[in-house]
Amino acid sequence: MIFYMECFIKFIHTKARRRMDRYKDGPKDKQPTLLLPLSFGVSSLSLLHLLDDQLAHHRSNEYKRVPYKLHVLSVDSPTLDVPEESRTTRLEILRSNFPDHTFTEIPLHSIFRYDENVAEFMLQHYSNRDISDASITDENRLEAFRSSLSTPTSRADFDCVLLRKLVVAFANSEGCDGILWGDSDSRLAAKALAGVANGRGTGLPWEVCDGPTPWGVHFTFPVRDIFKSELVQYASVRFPDLISKIGSKEQKIFNDQATKNMSISDLMTQYVEQQGEKYPGVMANIVRTIDKLQPPKSHTGLSCVYCGVPLESAQMDPATLSILEERDLIVDKDVKATLTCYGCARTFLDFKQSATSK
Repeated sequence: MIFYMECFIKFIHTKARRRMDRYKDGPKDKQPTLLLPLSFGVSSLSLLHLLDDQLAHHRSNEYKRVPYKLHVLSVDSPTLDVPEESRTTRLEILRSNFPDHTFTEIPLHSIFRYDENVAEFMLQHYSNRDISDASITDENRLEAFRSSLSTPTSRADFDCVLLRKLVVAFANSEGCDGILWGDSDSRLAAKALAGVANGRGTGLPWEVCDGPTPWGVHFTFPVRDIFKSELVQYASVRFPDLISKIGSKEQKIFNDQATKNMSISDLMTQYVEQQGEKYPGVMANIVRTIDKLQPPKSHTGLSCVYCGVPLESAQMDPATLSILEERDLIVDKDVKATLTCYGCARTFLDFKQSATSK
């Protein structure tokens, strides 16, 4: 049994290390800083533990250069169901367990400080004073906008894009050389399926693949070749005490009655986790297939004003225009002149009637 676990741990380390080869032989005159967004789920916690082990190994060998510095970012989101007293405590626990790394926590509504385009875009699509009044806080402004989206799918899609924008903006502001996402094979499969269903297939080569992005920072997914169930097992063996102290984010449980209130993202996550136990190879093939997609080598330099995905033309495609017509926004010159991708147009189609009938 001991031999089996040693082999398993080595297997997990090898999988993650191969994805980090890009930073193994970097320039000797510069030590890059890599940002690790932490959700407190088992996958991102496992990634933090794996990278800490690897860096500790380099430090213990006087002949080896420490290849990079790690900056861990936690985003406090309104969608996280965590007691207020636990938010600070769990980050302090991680700081004490991983003292060699930098830890930062920022709220989701700080996106207004990092990206002014977000507020401008919201004002074009939402005219209630709840968001246009300068006297209200950024937290209330964001919550008012989120509440105006009528479906769980549109809110989840909005949150996902906003989180990615905030992480990227923070990485660029801190001069980070790359972002290390803690998405497992299972998570990437669910993200790919949800992206296609939400009309965001165009952005998948950047959202789920290792490589440069249009947003000025390199994405790497070190645990992309590892199933979530394998990371759960790794965590239970390597750092069970830490998991019990900070309370890893629990998996959502849905029943048949709650299905109608599920977002597409949650639905795809549930599907992948259930079917992945029966057919792990099929789920792995989803990620491998997406990995083969190549983003355009050159583009127009135009991008969606909200999500930032590159656009092929300054002219909106017919599908996006039809959505604007459905919301009676086609006559709004400002909205029509704003470059919007199909995925974002679909999400903002779900505004509540009270928010748009002005």
